[in-house]
Amino acid sequence: MSSLISELRRRNVLKMAAAYAVVAWILIESGSVLLPTFGAPEWFFKAYVLVIIGGFLLSLTLAWIFEWTPDGVKLEKDVDRSESITHETGRRLNFSIIGLLLVALSISLVLNFTGMRAGESQSTRAAIGSSIAVLPFSSISTDPENELFTDGIHDDLLTSLANIKSLKVISRTSVMEYRGTTRNLRNIASELGVETVLEGSVQRVGDNIRINVQLIDALTDEHIWAERYDKKLTAKNIFQIQSEISETITSALRAKLTPEEQDRLELIPTENMQAYSLVTAARSNLNKRQLETLRFARGQFQQAIDLDPNYSQAHSGLADSILLLMINHNAVAREDAIVQASQSLETALALDPNNATAYASLGLLKINTAHHENNDALLAEAESAFLRAIELSPGHAETYSWYASLKDEQGDRDKAISLYQKSLELDPLARIPRSNLAAMYAKMGQNELALEHWLEGVRINPEWPAAYDYVANQLLGLGRLDEAYAWATRAEALSDDPQTAQALYGVLLLFDEPAAAQAILRKTKEGHPLFNIVDGYEKFVGEDYAGALASWEQANAAGLVTKKEYILQPAADSALMIGNDTKALDYTLQLAPELANGDIKFSLHNTKNALRYAFLLQRSDPSNQRSAELLEKLLEYVDASPRLGVSGHGYRDVQILAITGRPELALERLQIAADAGFRGAKNFDSWSLQTDPYLESIRNTPQFQAVQDQIAAEVRELKNRVYPGNPQQLEAIRAATLQAQRL
Repeated sequence: MSSLISELRRRNVLKMAAAYAVVAWILIESGSVLLPTFGAPEWFFKAYVLVIIGGFLLSLTLAWIFEWTPDGVKLEKDVDRSESITHETGRRLNFSIIGLLLVALSISLVLNFTGMRAGESQSTRAAIGSSIAVLPFSSISTDPENELFTDGIHDDLLTSLANIKSLKVISRTSVMEYRGTTRNLRNIASELGVETVLEGSVQRVGDNIRINVQLIDALTDEHIWAERYDKKLTAKNIFQIQSEISETITSALRAKLTPEEQDRLELIPTENMQAYSLVTAARSNLNKRQLETLRFARGQFQQAIDLDPNYSQAHSGLADSILLLMINHNAVAREDAIVQASQSLETALALDPNNATAYASLGLLKINTAHHENNDALLAEAESAFLRAIELSPGHAETYSWYASLKDEQGDRDKAISLYQKSLELDPLARIPRSNLAAMYAKMGQNELALEHWLEGVRINPEWPAAYDYVANQLLGLGRLDEAYAWATRAEALSDDPQTAQALYGVLLLFDEPAAAQAILRKTKEGHPLFNIVDGYEKFVGEDYAGALASWEQANAAGLVTKKEYILQPAADSALMIGNDTKALDYTLQLAPELANGDIKFSLHNTKNALRYAFLLQRSDPSNQRSAELLEKLLEYVDASPRLGVSGHGYRDVQILAITGRPELALERLQIAADAGFRGAKNFDSWSLQTDPYLESIRNTPQFQAVQDQIAAEVRELKNRVYPGNPQQLEAIRAATLQAQRL
């Protein structure tokens, strides 16, 4: 044994081991700091360490087999012992080891005293107190009902945690994107902007329930806390488990729990297990936001109420389903929805005055009631409801999004943008707030920024049809018809809902393909809220204005359409086109009764009605003062608004100037519009430039014809690039749009 050690010393194997150990320490220490900085995954660092360990064994083997000589490296067995210089090599190794130790000491001092080594753990500790993503719980069962039940428990836990002010909790929409994922937790946490992740599973066995949860530090993969709960399956036990988990997480993340928050955690909303199961299933349907799932949700919430009339969350959920059926699908008449949702929310808040989601829904209800009753005073009540909801549940992302829409309406766009950004901070993968934020930028005339945000929505949710329709509508408004067509066809391919084919319908009209546009309309299925207005639109596209008007009036008289605007707006245009000014005026005032009374607050949505109303007044009396005042105020509003984009006015200024006897300026503005990208009237109004009733005073001028010819030539060129197109060509166009627009 002693001879082996002597030989190891003679061959400098031990000194090589010491030198390599110091080098390995330097490499591992440096790698532990630098690799995460450059985004290297955890497996890469582990592989990196294993390679270094393998190198240690290799270096010892090489030191034993080879020897350094004045003539270079030779096999040890070929070296004459009398000529060996291992003692000199050993001395050099001694100096090398001393030098490496000094380097190692320097690195250690730098990492410790500058905080670089501690930086990761310190940032983790700081963030641990405020941020968490609760990933979807796994269902330990093949029964689909158990998955719904598991989702319900997960949803309730998210709601409980969102009520705690000192925590940042990522909302449901974003975390559900990671259902069943095997991705690295560090990457997930980075994408969601958190430092800790909660994983869990739910298993029902007979009359018992088992819930396993583990809280993980995403940066280090260390388990902060884990627990298993085995209890009898009752609603009360489920809520108690959720309360315990919330309290433990709050403590583990060093967050503060106020007495009020503690009281809300201990609340038992219902002890009826069947009612609880119905509400969890209803919420799952509600979150899908589709027409049929919302109808199912409405029925399930009502069944839960029948089982437990004191279940506050069931009442507020019923209100949500009614409001979303009205807002998203026009499947409930506005006046009916307002009455029914009001009753449900009143009951919900009477049963639980601290029901945060009920206050958020109340704010949304007040906004819609204000619109229906033309009562801006209700907007202040909406704001109070949103503020109360945020006070009770500062982590409820949807509240910030709804509140942002209110501030946008009130003209406080900076506040609206900050609220949308807050909503996205809590729910970074959410669809609606990102789309609404893009719409905000479009209204401000920041069309490229708006497009970038809508495209980001496609990148995040590539299977969401509406995301493609939003992009297509923006491109349509910008006059980029070839790109708009490529994006619109994808939206239509992903969904059979005609509302996601709006952009395609608009592009086809500008491409002068009325039959193809009518075919889009005919895809509307019987039972869809828009089914009974399709016949009128088909006739309108075919320029049968009298037939279109008769069709819409028949549908209106029979009460076949829940949202009157869908009938009254085109009916007013049809009446105008056939010269029935009495009906046109009547329908216009039904749409916007405020036009007849004093000042009016213009917006993107009422400029069309205001223009029609003023035009009709002028046509009946050219000296009508109300008409003149409205048109001047409308021109002032239009001049301050963007021309192009989904929120652009298009050529509204041209129409106003033509009506008010300023043809030269009208023609000048029309040329400006065409040069900017205006491609035609049909995506801003219901008619073509050639048939626009407002342009009578300039239609027969050479300048008008020249601009019209310019627009027609540009549209033909854009159409020829893509129509009808093949899938590969259209996909390439979409890819080019994405590549050109990057946030």
